[in-house]
Amino acid sequence: MKKILLVAASLLMLLNANPADACSCLPANPRRSYQQARAVFAGKVTDIVVRQRAVDRQPNNDNEADRLFTEVKVTFEVSKVWKGRISRQAVVMTSRSSASCGYNFEKGKEYLVYAGNEDAELTTGLCSGTKPLTTAQADLSILRNAGTTRIENQTGERSQEDRGL
Repeated sequence: MKKILLVAASLLMLLNANPADACSCLPANPRRSYQQARAVFAGKVTDIVVRQRAVDRQPNNDNEADRLFTEVKVTFEVSKVWKGRISRQAVVMTSRSSASCGYNFEKGKEYLVYAGNEDAELTTGLCSGTKPLTTAQADLSILRNAGTTRIENQTGERSQEDRGL
């Protein structure tokens, strides 16, 4: 009887197991996300392009696949900016894999984006605080107190007032 219970409990644990992710983050805090971000904006995803780029070769590693990194270029139509100098169209890079802390965007959906800066590109990921705009009420209430900045046009000049959310 004990063996049956042990086997049943083991099977139940295996069936209930969650997949392990290599990415782990502290719980997102809107104030901390804002402070750590180079840019904070709301926008709708208009384009997603997946591409591979080479990374530095590791010593004693001759496998070509290990030298490639898959990244995602996400284009947004920006509706509101709280921090940073952002154009009406913004491009943000992320990793393709959530195991690499990449954020999985969906075309046509609106997001609140907390972006950092890497090699002169805006970047974001699972740990940045980025989230769908529909679930960002707590963030938006804090951001209202931070004020907004104007959206820039293609030449870098400040353009018309940004649209409200």
